[in-house]
Amino acid sequence: MRSIKNPFVYGDTVSGEAFWDRENETKELLGDIRSRQHVILLSRRRFGKTSLVWKVLEEASKEGFIPVYVDLYPISTVADFIEAYARAIAGALSKYEKAVKLMRGLFSRLYLSMGIDQVGNPQWNVGFDKNMEVESFDEVVSSLDSYLQKKKKYGVVVFDEFQQIVEIDGEKMERRMRSAIQTHRRITYFFVGSKRHLMNDLFTDPNRPFYRSGKTFPLGKIASHDLKETIKKRFHEAKVDIDRQALEKIAEVTEGHPYYAQYLCHILYNMIEKSRIMAEDVPQALDLLLRRESTAYMNTWDLLTQRQRQALIILSETAPDENPYRTEMLRRFNISQPAVVIRALKSLINKNLIDREDGRYEITDLFFKRWIRTYITQSRPIGP
Repeated sequence: MRSIKNPFVYGDTVSGEAFWDRENETKELLGDIRSRQHVILLSRRRFGKTSLVWKVLEEASKEGFIPVYVDLYPISTVADFIEAYARAIAGALSKYEKAVKLMRGLFSRLYLSMGIDQVGNPQWNVGFDKNMEVESFDEVVSSLDSYLQKKKKYGVVVFDEFQQIVEIDGEKMERRMRSAIQTHRRITYFFVGSKRHLMNDLFTDPNRPFYRSGKTFPLGKIASHDLKETIKKRFHEAKVDIDRQALEKIAEVTEGHPYYAQYLCHILYNMIEKSRIMAEDVPQALDLLLRRESTAYMNTWDLLTQRQRQALIILSETAPDENPYRTEMLRRFNISQPAVVIRALKSLINKNLIDREDGRYEITDLFFKRWIRTYITQSRPIGP
């Protein structure tokens, strides 16, 4: 049993030493905050976008900016948005103001109360008259800017999973938000999203309210050299050496994706008792990882139609420069025309199982892709 804590963390937002180094991205985004440049941050799921924005907010706070983080993923109604945003604002400002003063002075239409969550931490509760929803929405969207003007301070607001607003009240909410936000001079807004097609609809369609309302910042993979250097450093700090070929294999398998690199290295560290990791250890760790995830992947697979499964198999065996509609693949599955595959791919985008970027489709979960190649195409009939 190792005495040193596993240096690789995955599954949650990470910070401190566990944060995967994105020094250049952090510097650029801090510069955007200083110049009050709104940012549209696009990232696939599990690329570390939330960890990055929390790191940026932490650094911005040190420079005097008031940071507000709003997770829009769980919201489904205008009321949810009002409560989530008001709670985030109150939570941020409570570091600068006493609770009683906040409850009395922050809002006029909304009311705040202080409670305790299940683990004993302070928690803000928000209420408002549901018959005054529009007026309450306008107040919460404008409240932080009003506060900052009075205090002569500046702030930064992160709307994580911003594409969720598409699901709420059509374009009415977009218009009301955009109308208020464009008047704010003391807030930098980060619009963060993982569903690229929805974010593109919001910000690149000339007929939408948020058209060209910020600088586009795509968060990509980590360069292979940086990935390997970070992995080597983390293992070294945990008193474990790693062979150069093992580093190459990890970089190849994880394709510069920080989450999957963290996950695979986490398993490697726990699995290997010796003080040096060799190239042959990586496939063993990968096999263990796939077996751990197999039940979840099989549950996902069982809910798909036959055409959707075939489309995933095609993508799992398609290189970035190859055409997924190539003739041999269509013949393999007895598909008469590419339109059949295209319809299946579009439905998989809606299920968040694949993404489309620069005209190419790709399975978003790298290990799901490998699981398909390992457990499906090698062990099952794949025809119709």
